[in-house]
Amino acid sequence: MKIKPFLIIIYTLAGFFISILSSFLTYIIIGKPIGMPMVIQIVFVVIFLTPVVGIISFILGRYLSRKFDFIKNRLEDIKNENYAKDSSQNTITEINEINNNINFLSDQLKHLIEDLKQKNQDLSNLLISMAHDIKTPITILNGYIEELEDGMIDNKNLPLALSHMKEETKFLDELTIDMLEFITSMNRQKTKDKIELYTLVQNEIFPVLPLKTGIKYLNELEEGFFIEFNKTDLKKIILNLLNNAIKHTEAGYIKIYNKNHIVIFENSGSKIDEEFKDRIFEPFFTIDKSKNRKKSGFGLGLSIVKNLCRANSYTCTLHSSDKIKTLFYLKKVNKEMIE
Repeated sequence: MKIKPFLIIIYTLAGFFISILSSFLTYIIIGKPIGMPMVIQIVFVVIFLTPVVGIISFILGRYLSRKFDFIKNRLEDIKNENYAKDSSQNTITEINEINNNINFLSDQLKHLIEDLKQKNQDLSNLLISMAHDIKTPITILNGYIEELEDGMIDNKNLPLALSHMKEETKFLDELTIDMLEFITSMNRQKTKDKIELYTLVQNEIFPVLPLKTGIKYLNELEEGFFIEFNKTDLKKIILNLLNNAIKHTEAGYIKIYNKNHIVIFENSGSKIDEEFKDRIFEPFFTIDKSKNRKKSGFGLGLSIVKNLCRANSYTCTLHSSDKIKTLFYLKKVNKEMIE
């Protein structure tokens, strides 16, 4: 039964019983015995009041049913993936509370569904790209194995063949590790710590960076600058960004510093064109289409960075890039950006 007829029936029955009770109590209070004339009068009173109560019940039922129609409409909108908030206020406190709760649940559901869709899309892209990237080394390994079985590789060329097989095996191993890192980075349940960034970079990041002639590593973070982040995630983000910069910097510098609560990664490496500004964060996307795997990598580093930032309520973006310098910004996502 819908709410309006339900309320009308309830109010009408309540009014009917109240009318009868009121009539009997009235006669009891005045102290007169109830006889047939009084019963007739009570019946007339009830008959007169019943339509009045019915009309009042209809008006109240219609008013309240309209007030609660928004629940059905909001749920219908949410079912159709329309998560727009309703900020209207009502004189009935409980209705406002229900509306606020629906807004909160709608917002949570929106982010959850978007997250699931993004994860599903990322995993689909991962499987497609993985199948493509794995095919080449496996084909090469199978070719060498068949040649070894057929005795086509003599002892003189055996070390070279084994060396190539080791390279392909190493490639598969690195690809597997990166894919596992990417999948792990999609986890949103994170424990955050308050981290003093200068000390972390100086003591735990710079010492493990590869030494490269002609490149200076500069830590210009302010001492005492703290950031709330999962420490393991933060180290992975910084290492990915710095190692990516190292690959594309022949000579110059790689610098990390902070400004207005933004962590800035700057390098004097090669320019990244504007058209690739967002695409570089997609899984398996690489600007360098050459076969040089050491330089191009698997294209998972920045997508891992993106996932880890999102899991910690941060965002990483390519702020600018030209022939002189490239800037990546790491900054906290504010409430307006989330909405």
